[in-house]
Amino acid sequence: MRKQMRIENPLIICFEHDGKTITHLHPGEFTHEHYGVLIADIVRHIARAFKVREDEVWEWVDKERHHPTTVVADVKPQ
Repeated sequence: MRKQMRIENPLIICFEHDGKTITHLHPGEFTHEHYGVLIADIVRHIARAFKVREDEVWEWVDKERHHPTTVVADVKPQ
């Protein structure tokens, strides 16, 4: 069994400033792996909230991932 990866009280803030998308990650002492797990959890919660299959949400994630509609300008672990 894999060890549980958990971020207590995570907060991801994305906003536009001067035409750029700015992202803040809190808490910042975790790795990309922790936040990857968090994103997977968020996809599951979104699917449940909108009463659709997870695959339907992942389809849109993959579309955005392969053809981004925004440019990542600044990411700051907090």
